[in-house]
Amino acid sequence: MKIIIIGINHAGTSALRTLLAQNSAHQITAYDRNTNISFLGCGIALVVGGTVKNINDLFYCTPVQLEKKGANIKMNHDVIAINPLTKTVTVKDLSTNNVFEDTYDKLIYAAGSWPIDIPNIPQENSALTNVDICKLYQHAQELIRKADDTSIKNVAVIGSGYIGVELAEAYCHKGKSVTLIDFDKRTLARYFDPEFTSQLESDIIKAGIKLALGEKVIDFKGENNKVTHVITDKGSYAADLVIKCVGFKPNTELLPDAKKTSNNAIIVDQYMRTNLPDIYAIGDACAMYHAAFQSHQQVALATNAVKSGITAASHINGNENIKIASVAGTNAICVFANKLASTGINEETARRLKLNVASSYIEDNDRPEFMSSYGKTKIKLVYDKDTLRLLGAQIGSYGDTSHTEVIYYLALAIQQKLTLLDIAFTDVYFLPHFNKPFNFVLASIMQAIGLNYYKN
Repeated sequence: MKIIIIGINHAGTSALRTLLAQNSAHQITAYDRNTNISFLGCGIALVVGGTVKNINDLFYCTPVQLEKKGANIKMNHDVIAINPLTKTVTVKDLSTNNVFEDTYDKLIYAAGSWPIDIPNIPQENSALTNVDICKLYQHAQELIRKADDTSIKNVAVIGSGYIGVELAEAYCHKGKSVTLIDFDKRTLARYFDPEFTSQLESDIIKAGIKLALGEKVIDFKGENNKVTHVITDKGSYAADLVIKCVGFKPNTELLPDAKKTSNNAIIVDQYMRTNLPDIYAIGDACAMYHAAFQSHQQVALATNAVKSGITAASHINGNENIKIASVAGTNAICVFANKLASTGINEETARRLKLNVASSYIEDNDRPEFMSSYGKTKIKLVYDKDTLRLLGAQIGSYGDTSHTEVIYYLALAIQQKLTLLDIAFTDVYFLPHFNKPFNFVLASIMQAIGLNYYKN
């Protein structure tokens, strides 16, 4: 079978490896406009801040390794058109400008996503030197170099999602004066409710970072073609370096006839099939069924990218047992001594969507107080008010231990449509070294159903 893969980062690499591991007879050609693959962008802040010493450690695969498995790898090649009717793709070799066509029996679309730009900024100001984005290995190299540049003293990070908060912490560690700006009034508002973000914001301020929340960026100012200030609707902030981290948009323009969500992510079924014959979409470009939202959503996570690649490849190879019935958007972050994880939908978002939800929030020590030491844990469960079905969970760990991995079974509960009572009777253990007789998950459920005597 002749298979073309468009995009060879996490999703594309996963699909290619799986295709050939299950059936080495395939004729596979993979195209990517970049010059490298498998870069773990989630580790950029760790290198910028100095936790990870060698940026090359963030790669886990190379084109040569994939070629040894039997694939035809075409780096620095841009697919500029796809014709589903003729099953052809038009490709431009970026090193020679030569344009040619290729054919396929099956096509896997893994074109990924790209950082969203800030609207309405004059082009000449948006193009100022040191106004950067964060996505690729090449971007990481620049951000690392500038972290060690003594002439760069003031750093403005626009966007307080995961990447923005992590970079703010990283540049703070490098001794820079950092301003974190967001149109939203809270950090990490997409993932966590105020019970978690309030403490995080307090810790961000204690670290010496200026928070400019609820402010809209309207312009950049510069001198000698270099940025000097970020202008918002409420103020002006000195900036020798600006990093735009306002989100990502799926790269799906090559498939205009594909069925898409409102943000143009390609809707796929449980096998990653699109509505176009013999075309699969995986990774950041696709929208899978979200168990909490109960609709198709783009969830741009490397974990989902890898799983979607395995699923599409397995289906092409005739294995229908491997499928993704749903996702829950499970994620985590560790910044400013806040170890946070969430899955599903948070309460603020649920209420904005007019869902009939209730929530249960507790703070507790993670081990019995008679132990020599213990840490603080927070948990919030968001659930359907009528059925008690779990729709979302948030966990915060503080101190020497982390309990973020508990989010795994709460994500599974969301995917399996379990209620609070189902979860309450999960067979768990108690041991003073690790938890309390009523651990924080059970305690939050008991509170939700009115049995909150654990507080005594």
